[in-house]
Amino acid sequence: MEKSWYSVGLVRLILFGLAMSPCWGTRTTPMHKVQFTQKGYIQFLRWELPVPEITEFTFCLWLQSDDLTHPHSMFSYSKDEKERLVRAWIAPRGRSVHLEIGGMRVFETVTEIRENRWYHFCVSWENETGRYGLWINGRVWAHGSSVETIGHAIPKGGDIVVGQEYTDFDKGLEDGIEGAVFGFNLLLASAFEPLHDFGPPFWGHTVAKIPTKRDVEYGTRIFPISKEARERRYADHAVSLPLFLITSRQKADPWRNDVRNEWTEFEKRPLGLQLVKLSYVRCEIGRGSPFIGGSLMLISWTRTPVRVFGGALLKNVGNECGMFPATPEGL
Repeated sequence: MEKSWYSVGLVRLILFGLAMSPCWGTRTTPMHKVQFTQKGYIQFLRWELPVPEITEFTFCLWLQSDDLTHPHSMFSYSKDEKERLVRAWIAPRGRSVHLEIGGMRVFETVTEIRENRWYHFCVSWENETGRYGLWINGRVWAHGSSVETIGHAIPKGGDIVVGQEYTDFDKGLEDGIEGAVFGFNLLLASAFEPLHDFGPPFWGHTVAKIPTKRDVEYGTRIFPISKEARERRYADHAVSLPLFLITSRQKADPWRNDVRNEWTEFEKRPLGLQLVKLSYVRCEIGRGSPFIGGSLMLISWTRTPVRVFGGALLKNVGNECGMFPATPEGL
């Protein structure tokens, strides 16, 4: 079957709130993944928003491939459907991951990505020293400096796409994601410490601990500010963790102090590194998009309008990071 740009059914959706799913009568809104196939159609997500000049970025997403025969485009930023400004992709058979900026190869690193498994990928770059990094499942996989990209500014006004390479459609591309994506977020900030701190300590696998679900056990003297369901509270109050109230009659709680200290240390980390760790360990925060960065969060999985091309399917999933089981509505 000859491929076209997209199927007749072009849908404009916001991956947030009730605009995504008929959840009337429920207190919470489920998380969502997007299911792609490139067989017969070209399927991808495209964000239509003004993109400024970019000198640093970090993006993260969860990805599961059903068929790694062809390259999988994790991130494409191009202009006029011809000029490739940024490309990040997984090579056929999952044997390597690549990043190009302005036609310059930034990195090409060997991997062993397998089909039918969820992986969490993050890529970061900045132009002051050309530093780059690739994280897979929360760990540094590759890092270094691309001398060719020092001082390079990525032009503004392009198109951001996930799932396909947004150029050369006349060639009838078979490349593209054959599988599912969850939690794509793009932050206009790098994951790197200031230059005077650059060195082995940054690249180590240990960072300030992020409390996991199993770490959170409400004590008798700790109370959530809101009685609403957890996901709804994130949306309404734009916070990344449950907040607590301690009255003057209550004594200091060691557990509460430990968690607060851990988060105080974590929040000192670069914004990009916060995105890397939060979107992996606490993927349920903001239903796939942590509330960090403010206006520097150029694309949020749950708060930025996106267009779905080619009939890609949106499915409800549970909040088990790295598993994302289908919910009854998503079957």
